Amino acid sequence: MNEENNYDPAIHNLATDKIKSKLVNLMFAVEDTKKQLRTGIYGGVTKEELEMVLDSELREKEIYEYILDALDNKND
Repeated sequence: MNEENNYDPAIHNLATDKIKSKLVNLMFAVEDTKKQLRTGIYGGVTKEELEMVLDSELREKEIYEYILDALDNKND
């Protein structure tokens, strides 16, 4: 891992772009899962399993938002 004094703005920008991309994908996944729960079309899994998937997606989104905040604060 790079030392703190080896900060590279280009790598920082790539990292934040990657996190933002992941967040967009997670937002779509969350909305798709919510739609499946609303419509009752579970695609071969139980409602409880799909609810677990939704919880996992929401938690993962929270983690990536935390990482993005940490990266943004590092730039300050």
